[in-house]
Amino acid sequence: MKFTLIVILGVAIAAALNSTGKPNEYTGDTLSGNLQSEIRHPQSSDNPRTKHFRLDKNRVAIDGYDPVSYFKGGPKKGSTAQAFDYNGVVYHFANAANLAEFKTNPGKYEPVWGGWCGHAMALRGEKVEINPECYKIVNGRNVLFFKSFYANALTNWEKEIKKTPENTLMAKGDDFWAKTLLK
Repeated sequence: MKFTLIVILGVAIAAALNSTGKPNEYTGDTLSGNLQSEIRHPQSSDNPRTKHFRLDKNRVAIDGYDPVSYFKGGPKKGSTAQAFDYNGVVYHFANAANLAEFKTNPGKYEPVWGGWCGHAMALRGEKVEINPECYKIVNGRNVLFFKSFYANALTNWEKEIKKTPENTLMAKGDDFWAKTLLK
């Protein structure tokens, strides 16, 4: 019993530490440590979409989740067999119907602010990692959020909208994102 508890505690500590041994802390609205800079900084400087979107090394967005599925009951993993490159950003789809629907109106289904954490973008204009299963549809737009076992930015977003109207947060995020694309 003691051994099992020690192993579980060790795994939890290891998960909370990055490669430098420093904790990655989410302090209500930001991710610190070097995790943010290590993950998903796309290669192409020519295309602002691929330069600033949260993508993997193959330019795949949302960790391969189907962007249409968020609007149809919740996020589902897409397939490389149902992939589509939209202006340099690759999306995977769970089925051909979702792919076809995306092609008719990509702007409706792409996550806002390049797929970065909505809370961090709306409050400070920062690119912070997300958990693709932590999201909220706001005025027909998919907002993704950071989430781990120790922090949840969606919870913080919900607290924030009690002080600041959600439309105001969305407008602030849009402003920050427009400035980001100019960099």
